[in-house]
Amino acid sequence: MAPALLVMLPQGRAARALRAAVRLILPIALSLVLTACVGEPAPGPTPEPAPTNSVPATGTRLPSPTATPAPEAGLAGDIVLWHSWNSEDLKLLNSMLDRLQSDHPGLYLDAVHVSPSEVGERLLDAILAGNGPNLLLAPITRYTDLASENLVQPLNGYMDLVQEANLLSSAWYGNTIASNLVALPAWVETVALNVNTDLIAPDEVPRTLDDLLARADLSDSPLLGLYISPFHLGWGFPAYGAVMLDAGYRVVLDEQPGAEAWLTWLREANQSRGIWLSQDYAELQRAFRHGELPMIIDGSWTLASFVSALGDSLRVLSIPDGPAGPARPYVTSESFFVIAGQSPRDTDASVMAALALIELAANSPHTTRGLPAAQRESEADARAAREFKALLEQTVPMHVGPGAKVIWDLAQFMFERALAGQEPPADLVARFALLANEQTGR
Repeated sequence: MAPALLVMLPQGRAARALRAAVRLILPIALSLVLTACVGEPAPGPTPEPAPTNSVPATGTRLPSPTATPAPEAGLAGDIVLWHSWNSEDLKLLNSMLDRLQSDHPGLYLDAVHVSPSEVGERLLDAILAGNGPNLLLAPITRYTDLASENLVQPLNGYMDLVQEANLLSSAWYGNTIASNLVALPAWVETVALNVNTDLIAPDEVPRTLDDLLARADLSDSPLLGLYISPFHLGWGFPAYGAVMLDAGYRVVLDEQPGAEAWLTWLREANQSRGIWLSQDYAELQRAFRHGELPMIIDGSWTLASFVSALGDSLRVLSIPDGPAGPARPYVTSESFFVIAGQSPRDTDASVMAALALIELAANSPHTTRGLPAAQRESEADARAAREFKALLEQTVPMHVGPGAKVIWDLAQFMFERALAGQEPPADLVARFALLANEQTGR
């Protein structure tokens, strides 16, 4: 790390004030330190456009190419990785780290567990003291402020390596904020239709939302469980032809009739006996695992528990299509952030180590963190995991850029009010767009 940034920090209120000031001057200091270490960069590659079925239905801007360093052959040196993994996931992570060190004898990896609530403050302190980590493994949704505070290294210059790694396009789009690739996705999370074939045959599963609602209206018991959250329900907007954000992160749902139509479908579904919409996530999962619910739309992180409960009776299928086309669920990721303040050589090594771990993840057993972002077939996969992987190209990135928390909190409120049935869906969509754009300055 940069020795020029060695600082002794005071404690208490003075420390907090100093940290606030340092957040303003840190980018300038880092720039001065690193400028002395690196010459004029060579032009990097232009990112290829994502496949048509992977273009994000959000306002995500593509990274602009910058310099692409030429990493040295092999991996060597010390890499410090911060993470918050526990239990079986931690065992898997440690096995991957051991494998990487075995493949590269000159590499030393030090994995340090840090509580999620402590990452932000500890990271700033560590960078200032010159002993920050090289990598942080964490959910992209949790630490996007690290990019705005210049605590992580933009990775546009490594786009050729990202493309060679064959990462899910919607995943690395989702790691792009304000045209900068801010992290490397390792594991991805999305939702799909989980089916218990002991209760409903795969060929009897409705293929369209209209068919699903018609079946639900005729049913005396729940056929499908839906958890009420933007991540679990957002796929319906593209199914009805609606896009939430434009390229400037402005909410534009009120400009498209599809948003009102999707909320109307949800309201009608909530009034049927065959679709169970609930905010009791644990109860929905319990009912599906215990054979009381034929279908549930749920995430890749639940695969292990569902496979354990249902075995070969579990199938993972695409969510029924809407009038405008396929349902397009959101995807988010557990990603490697490359921490700022490293020399160019150390940054190269950190990126190469992260990509090597991403490659190992692609051939490792499924974790509760989701599915590998690198698209590979793995012998370790159960059938349900393979089926989930096959659906990843239908995903779109969940917005994690400016104003994300405000937007998703307001979206949650919109869904809840729509299901309450007291206000016209069109009014709810208009209010959501107005409040979201006002509160995010759009």
